[in-house]
Amino acid sequence: MKKILPILLVGVLILSGFGAAVSVSTQKEQFLFQQDLSFSEPVLTDQDNYLSVEVKEATSLASSPGNPTLPMYTKLFSFPFGTIIKDVSFSVSSEQTLRLTKEILPGAQPTPVSGGVMISSDQKQVKNDAVYSGKNSYPSSRLQYTVGAGLKGNEHVTFLSVQYYPVLYQPQQHSLFFTPNAHITITYEQPQQSVPLSTETKLLIIAPEEFSEALQPLIDHKNQHNVPTTLITTEWIATHSTGRDLAEQIKYAIKDEIETHAITSVLLVGSFDKLPMRRSYVMLWEWDEEVITDLYYSDIYGSSGEFCSWDSNNNNQFGESSDRVDLFPDVHLGRLACDSLQDVTIVVDKIIHYETETYGSDWFNTMIYIGGNTFQWSPGNDGEDINQIVMDILPQFSPAIIWTSKGNFNRRTISDTITQGAGFLDYSGHGFEFGMGTYPPIGTKMKYYYSAFIKDTQNGYSLPIIFFDACLTAKIDYVLQDLLDYRAYFVFNLVAKVLGVNTSKRLPCYAWAFVNHENGGAIATIGATRTAFGGVEDGAGKMSIEFFSAYNSSQYLGEMLTQMQIGYLTDVPGDDFTLEEFILLGDPTLKIGGYPS
Repeated sequence: MKKILPILLVGVLILSGFGAAVSVSTQKEQFLFQQDLSFSEPVLTDQDNYLSVEVKEATSLASSPGNPTLPMYTKLFSFPFGTIIKDVSFSVSSEQTLRLTKEILPGAQPTPVSGGVMISSDQKQVKNDAVYSGKNSYPSSRLQYTVGAGLKGNEHVTFLSVQYYPVLYQPQQHSLFFTPNAHITITYEQPQQSVPLSTETKLLIIAPEEFSEALQPLIDHKNQHNVPTTLITTEWIATHSTGRDLAEQIKYAIKDEIETHAITSVLLVGSFDKLPMRRSYVMLWEWDEEVITDLYYSDIYGSSGEFCSWDSNNNNQFGESSDRVDLFPDVHLGRLACDSLQDVTIVVDKIIHYETETYGSDWFNTMIYIGGNTFQWSPGNDGEDINQIVMDILPQFSPAIIWTSKGNFNRRTISDTITQGAGFLDYSGHGFEFGMGTYPPIGTKMKYYYSAFIKDTQNGYSLPIIFFDACLTAKIDYVLQDLLDYRAYFVFNLVAKVLGVNTSKRLPCYAWAFVNHENGGAIATIGATRTAFGGVEDGAGKMSIEFFSAYNSSQYLGEMLTQMQIGYLTDVPGDDFTLEEFILLGDPTLKIGGYPS
């Protein structure tokens, strides 16, 4: 451990961005890690009859609906796997009082980015009277933290996610309490034994037996490119692995492969009906909706290294707020939602060609941006603004811009631009199971692009990785009757019965339709399985920003996804809903930009 700790601590200091001192000391069997933080004086700005607060060194905003929006400093620390975090505390040398002339801006209500959902501007900000009329400071504590087990690169570590509030708000006193400096102390115990796991990229494929032969070319290809790959069938898991149902058996099988063969990545091959997804009873603020998620399969360990069942109270309702859910991914994971051998053949062929032919291609240096005025009632062009943020993150890519403000958001332009080939595509706007759409700057008619239009794309193996900052695009349990409201449901089913139409048949969701398109489309997509919420500080927009921010430090696609999840979990604590609903429909060991010849 004496060799490991100095390397770890230097990394922590560099990542902090500021900090007057970092030190480590030992007290008997416990270690102390200490860091000093410094903050500039808050800047107050008038906004919508309230005051907004900004602190230069803050890394995020705490902005839950109806509660005061305050700057927050977040920091992710990593320790050797199995480290026990005993305590995290802080001390301050002084506290300043800032008098206010107005109340602090409350957080806006969550805004769905699904088509047809309209929220008027007067519904956006509703104060939480219990906070604004209360006698206590908000939040109740300056420091919060979460401990979890997860991947840093391919290394298993213990994560400590810390959130510190340099300002507290006292509504009744019309005051902010500001700390220019803070001293953070972490008390921890080293792991009793090291974890002998390789950090080499190794892939486990899990699929039904019927897909085994069609997957063999992919397995051979991966092994030839130094990504050791093995296949386990769901039938074998069902008879050999422990667990209450097939989903839990698959999760235990992944755990066993981590510990016996040091796998770092998992590719699930199968549609919703071929390979199950876990339904999570997660709740976002007051939004209560079951989410289907693949994060269940990648979150193997709890904070102490124990198996994370997502059902600590054993009531068979997974992901409840009462369950001890870790959420830090322990493997890089993606899914190919194949429903047939033809699907498998198509996507395997695309992956092999992409990885062997993309390197050095000019088309990869293009990035497509699609957006518009996502929220019609809101001033500005929200989707285009998020596109611009991503554009600034990745200036090395040549932008191909499709915006409603430019008047070029239409079927032909989108299909033709994708056909030219691109390394990535960033879409920000409304989404649904069979398409995407957004508004022009002026006007009430939404511009659409549907699943049926994907056949127009003829980009061959010049395939982008697409992120959908939108609702429902990756709803792989999508069936035709999902599109109906209760008034049309009975009439539709009556007509369908007469015509012999199966309304419960699964349909390819929008994000998957791009991946299993034979003559082009995309090599992989990231999208939401349920309703998503817009925003830059949180929600789907924040997820896209985290995803593309991970590009420069990632070789493989799964690494980008994992960094996105960890970054979001650190900056937006408590929003498990958004974290769980975004999934990767693609190969987590996809070599971004292909292998050199």
